[in-house]
Amino acid sequence: MLIISYVKINSSEKMTNSELIILGMIYFNPSHGYALKKNVKAYFGNPYYKLNNNILYSTLKKLEKQGYIIGKETITDKINKKVYHITENGKKHLLELVAAPAMPDIEEFDFKVKAAFFDLIPKEKRIKAIKPLYEAKLNMYQESRKKKEQLASQMPPVSLTVLEYGIKELEISLEFYEELMKIN
Repeated sequence: MLIISYVKINSSEKMTNSELIILGMIYFNPSHGYALKKNVKAYFGNPYYKLNNNILYSTLKKLEKQGYIIGKETITDKINKKVYHITENGKKHLLELVAAPAMPDIEEFDFKVKAAFFDLIPKEKRIKAIKPLYEAKLNMYQESRKKKEQLASQMPPVSLTVLEYGIKELEISLEFYEELMKIN
């Protein structure tokens, strides 16, 4: 199970994340809405990402209208269910979403969602997707280290602790991105 830390996201970002998550989950396992919601919860870890019914079904409707998925009515246990399958255009769109470069201002949650599907793309595309974010974080890390070197002796203890914590977070992020770029 992939555990993604919670980040508050606005509704347009939720739709983008939901589109990627739903396409990715349907790619791996065609599902009806309720099963899809359970699969997302199991894969991404509750309570870190909750897919509410309004987002789920509006995204499914949008993806179906765009031709990325097809819903097929099935009857099981006397219940009608619409099982969604990804189309060839949907697979292409999913791969484009995953391979799109991560911009430096991407939220950590958004990046982790994208990274959860990096196995679908070749290493070269994964590196291109990570590189802009990696370089931006590396620059922030270098600037923060320089700031600490120049100002540490003048900083109040709490401010210095916050700066050091930020530096550690950047180090961890950089290590994570480097590891993702190394994996074959």
